[in-house]
Amino acid sequence: MSQPEPNLTVVIPVHNAAPHLGACVESLLAQSYTDFELILVENGSSDDSRERCARYAAEHPGRIRTLTLDEASVSAARNAGIDNARGRFITFMDADDWAEKEFLAEFFRDPAPGPGTIVMQGILLDFSEAEPPGPNEAFFSYDDGALAIGDDPSAAVGQRFLQDGCSVCKLYHTETLRRLGIRFIEHLCSREDHLFFFTCISRMQSVVWRSGLYMHYMRRGRNTLSTRPMPACELVEAAERLDRFIPQLADRFGITDIFYEWLENGMKEDLEAQIRRLSLLFTGNIRASLSRVQIPAES
Repeated sequence: MSQPEPNLTVVIPVHNAAPHLGACVESLLAQSYTDFELILVENGSSDDSRERCARYAAEHPGRIRTLTLDEASVSAARNAGIDNARGRFITFMDADDWAEKEFLAEFFRDPAPGPGTIVMQGILLDFSEAEPPGPNEAFFSYDDGALAIGDDPSAAVGQRFLQDGCSVCKLYHTETLRRLGIRFIEHLCSREDHLFFFTCISRMQSVVWRSGLYMHYMRRGRNTLSTRPMPACELVEAAERLDRFIPQLADRFGITDIFYEWLENGMKEDLEAQIRRLSLLFTGNIRASLSRVQIPAES
């Protein structure tokens, strides 16, 4: 007998996440909301992440599925999740984070989400495993509310939600993503979250904010997909795409708040600083190589 379609698919890219994957998966298995499937997308780990994913799928048939890719970007892993999701809605999570038991239920409180809506909730920075450990603090947080395109933009300005470019802690309508061809840009490893979220928000008709703060974004030293070295050409492309996107979104929501001017400039300055660092590193490597070259004297 075939399994009924779940209402929600949770997609987790998994790359060298073995030390933390258990806490992540177990936190989802303990959710109060249970009408969901979990897709673990393992791609090219050098630890035993692949075996752990397979074991979870075997222990929880019908709840957990695994996809196996050759080593690829986090964006490719998330796109594979979109392609294979059976849930009406979809959300993303990182393999080294964890969620409190009301995390998934928070998405489905009234007002109920629909095909043209993105639902957002906050993110908690968790420093319990940092060196040294520290108290948790809100990364992003929201008041309960909703905004449809054309509404008074004061709600959008008050929530300041365009600063939150994370793809996690958002609920998307799966078929809408597929129908509109909204996907992560697979060759980018910088700001790919922002560009995906901005693409979504530019095509949706409404935003719903939830006040819950249940996702623990763990701050620790890590070697995951999102922290791989970033080529300068990708940083430049991401900066150029953001430069085009942010004014369009501000105009769409009627936002003229000075904060968003700072946001736009701050993003570009951050990317430009990364590009400068890469440029200096590249120049230094060239100089070091040239210093080792023996040039024969003229006869």
